[in-house]
Amino acid sequence: MSSLPERDDRPSLLVCYHFFHPDVVAGARMFADLAVEQARRGWRVSALTSNRLWHQPSESLPAREAWSGVGVHRLFRPPFDQARPTQRLANSAWMIAAWLARALTMRRFDAVVIGSDPAFAALLAAPLRKARRRTAIAHWCFDLYPEAIHAEGMAGGAGAMLGALARTMMGMAYRHCDAVVDIGPGMRERLARYPGDWQRETITPWALVERATVAPPDAAARAALFGDARLGLLYAGTMGRAHDFEAFLTLARRCRARSGDAIRVCFACRGNRYEALRAAVRPDDSNVTLAPFAEEAALPARLQSADIHLLSLRAEWAGLVVPSKFFGSLAVGRPVVFAGPASSEIAAWIGEHDLGLVVGAGADGGGVEAAAARLHELLERPAALGAWQANAQRTYQAHFSKAIGNDRWNSLLRALIADRGGFSGV
Repeated sequence: MSSLPERDDRPSLLVCYHFFHPDVVAGARMFADLAVEQARRGWRVSALTSNRLWHQPSESLPAREAWSGVGVHRLFRPPFDQARPTQRLANSAWMIAAWLARALTMRRFDAVVIGSDPAFAALLAAPLRKARRRTAIAHWCFDLYPEAIHAEGMAGGAGAMLGALARTMMGMAYRHCDAVVDIGPGMRERLARYPGDWQRETITPWALVERATVAPPDAAARAALFGDARLGLLYAGTMGRAHDFEAFLTLARRCRARSGDAIRVCFACRGNRYEALRAAVRPDDSNVTLAPFAEEAALPARLQSADIHLLSLRAEWAGLVVPSKFFGSLAVGRPVVFAGPASSEIAAWIGEHDLGLVVGAGADGGGVEAAAARLHELLERPAALGAWQANAQRTYQAHFSKAIGNDRWNSLLRALIADRGGFSGV
């Protein structure tokens, strides 16, 4: 005589994001962390993703995998070219439809978290709400669409009409969510332009590399990037449409005029603005170096090789994205020089917690002279630099860590499913 299946008293969670384990792109790592950490907090977790890797879209991953307590469901998608707008939109439509079809065949889940990759992924919320009325739905918004399309300069002509339609559709999607979770006050302000009574929360991304104490620079990595410089400033990550490098080149030139190559700036990056960066570096920029993008295994040594990190955000992108490298910098105990609008959340956090310096974006951005002066003060006061680094790491651990973010997700999701009538327990 067969026995009934054992009752599972854990609430169930479905996580939907375009890329997932084993992909190492930042968004995939973030949602993989979310899934694993919620499983550790007592959830039965499944993930819906695609069968493609971000860097190798021609490769195909297995359809199913049990990984770190998470059931991973990878759905086929064609190898669309994400650099082409029409194929990118086709990919979004494909993934949303495929996720919905699969979700409706799965065992009932109590809560779902939908990311913002692929673009417009939150549109899944509307049909999902119609089919699963007792399921709590949350959207974790890393990138705001269609606003990001406007920031990329594709808002003219037919783009403006499509943008208006997309805003209407996204407003509908948000209204079918129980919570829309932003990653900073600037994004929350943008989302407030959409009317609705969903719960509004802020949960920031965490760092992919966390350290318990401030680690000294890795000697080999530091020598490779900065030579014998007394102070090393590092830009590590993507140099894309949302980012600026002109202000950092201006800062490097101001420092060189004062002290030669005592302060060096290294760009270890990739992205669609990298070639423009390389072309902008002049032969006399002796204190500026370019380095290859670091793979994940080399990332801790790379991040720890610098004294201070660089990050940027162009003004038109404020409130649409939050540079994730900000949190990675703080996690290893490195303050930052931020080139971007003073109104952004990064600038606000820097001012509130004394986490670095803010300069305006662009070659003539304000505050560069003051930043150069502060950096030269640190050349003569290494203890002050050490105290600044320790403060950066303490602030990360107190406000932005992986544990804090996932505790907040656990509390939010449990409250949302309680409002929906409690979890199924099956």
